[in-house]
Amino acid sequence: MSDRAKAETPGRNSGDKVVFAQVEPTTRCNFICGFCSGRQMDQTDFAAEDFQRLLDSFPDLQHIELQGEGEPLLHKGFFDMARQARERGIHLSMITNGSLLNDERVASILDVGIEAIYVSIESPDEAGFQNIRGGLLSKVKAGITRLLAARNARGMERPTVGFAITVLKDTIDTLPAIADLYRALGMDGGATVQALNRMESYAGVYDADMEARLLAREDNIRMKQLIRSTPKIGAMLAQTRKTRHFYIEMGKSFPAEHGCPWVKGALYVDRHGGIASCCMVKDTAKYGLGKIGLTPMEVVLEKRRQIDEALQAGKPPEQCRGCGYYRSPERREAIRLNRLAVQKRRAQTVARVLKPG
Repeated sequence: MSDRAKAETPGRNSGDKVVFAQVEPTTRCNFICGFCSGRQMDQTDFAAEDFQRLLDSFPDLQHIELQGEGEPLLHKGFFDMARQARERGIHLSMITNGSLLNDERVASILDVGIEAIYVSIESPDEAGFQNIRGGLLSKVKAGITRLLAARNARGMERPTVGFAITVLKDTIDTLPAIADLYRALGMDGGATVQALNRMESYAGVYDADMEARLLAREDNIRMKQLIRSTPKIGAMLAQTRKTRHFYIEMGKSFPAEHGCPWVKGALYVDRHGGIASCCMVKDTAKYGLGKIGLTPMEVVLEKRRQIDEALQAGKPPEQCRGCGYYRSPERREAIRLNRLAVQKRRAQTVARVLKPG
């Protein structure tokens, strides 16, 4: 199938295909983010032969995200893997900390055809950024500027470049300033916004300081209110819908009543070749679905189907508990009733407008 055909053909909820795959190139990183589970993992790289096995195992792949619990550009074979995928017409996206975007890597990104890039950020000022990440925001901004300038000089529209924002209790009020930075840098890939993750696979590595920065219910409400009431944040988020980033495309292609698109058409593969149902499953020895090159794919897909059925039945397995994607049956019903109420109000409004006299 051609690139164009793949782009225009959404994934279907077949359950017997893998259309999206996220691959973890490495757990190594040049930053020391306090909330990153990767710093507690063995520091290893994905094997080149496993990447070839992955491509051979999933002939229906349309999109690969090259990103895991480390900085993907530290993998010496990153662009070799990217080229192998592109040769098969597979779309590529990634998340990076942005600090390694030198001239050589920028040229390779453009040459290989990566289509969407998110740069991770929590704070828009140097001190706050370094406190959280242990790196220099000035270097990240220079890398983004370099990438966009080189892309524009070639007359290219991709990759789109946006932010992946993790919000801590003390960074909620910096969201407007992050939107200002986004605009000042000339970015166009939109942004994702998520609260500091409470799942055990993440929170289990937090120290006392990081635990204190988790958002409480009232913090989440305040964050959402700030986003809704700040036009420049809304404008930044709106641009996300126009990108071809992995998470955006997966969500569009595999909407799920229980909230999780992963179990409908995607898989996560860690640096050891361990297969998981999603990127938030860190212990593939305990919760994995198999291993690339060793486990028959029908076994992997059957295990994924079982997770899908458990989520639909309102019985999330242990590794899924606390996930922001998941919607309980009660929440699904509340969403359904709210949707009906909105439809009713709209119908009443139309009726009033059309009423004679």
